[in-house]
Amino acid sequence: MNRWTEEDKAFVRDNAAKLTVEQMCKCLRRSETSVKLFMHRNRLVIGNTVKRNLIIELLKLRYKHPEDFTPSAVFYRETGITPQRWWKMYKGKLQVSEIDYISLTKYFSITLQEAFNTRQLSLFDMGGGWND
Repeated sequence: MNRWTEEDKAFVRDNAAKLTVEQMCKCLRRSETSVKLFMHRNRLVIGNTVKRNLIIELLKLRYKHPEDFTPSAVFYRETGITPQRWWKMYKGKLQVSEIDYISLTKYFSITLQEAFNTRQLSLFDMGGGWND
């Protein structure tokens, strides 16, 4: 099969939340397996997700690109989060609990002020303004 072009990669990133895998396959003329593997390797999510992904926001405090973080056995042991739970929260399929949020802030050495600021909603985050 052909290598992934930058245009193909951009198409999947831009449309992962808008189109089904089958629709993307038709547009790209690729197999379902190829598209699914690309999405898995690049940690792209399809389907329903939480409104605000606090995991990604926490990771952005410590990493320029959240996808650069790869959890280790030490991470799972120290946070008390199972791999299955972590990936559900990372992909936005599961809302992070208060206990998990606190464990993650401690693990990433995020201050209480940083953690508090991350959880706050601004008028801009809510997508509205005074004139709506």
